[in-house]
Amino acid sequence: MPRQNVYMKQKTLDGIRELVDKRLAEGATSADANISSMCSELIEIGLRIMLHAKDHQEDENDFDERIYQRAVLEECVKARQASQEVFRMMYDLTEIKGDTRHNFSETVQILKQKAGERVNSILPEEE
Repeated sequence: MPRQNVYMKQKTLDGIRELVDKRLAEGATSADANISSMCSELIEIGLRIMLHAKDHQEDENDFDERIYQRAVLEECVKARQASQEVFRMMYDLTEIKGDTRHNFSETVQILKQKAGERVNSILPEEE
């Protein structure tokens, strides 16, 4: 894997560290959640979005916010669909079905609640 030095603002680095800390708190290993892997993931997402937006731009200097938002939404939907499929397959396993510590419906409700709280903290509902 190629190595590249990148300079960034302190605020950006703090945000990346915060994301790494959240992943570690959620149970990721330090090999999976570290500054390097998080930066790589964020760059890949940004690159996909920018390339997607560039493919749909009419003018090199014309950046369409709607296309950008659509690309971000598309990436989020794909990630959600993939995680839902993995989640469904996981709960189809006999060993997990038989384990009374895990309840599929309860887990789905907890995930919906946490997602709602996170969305509302970023984009509060207008009254």
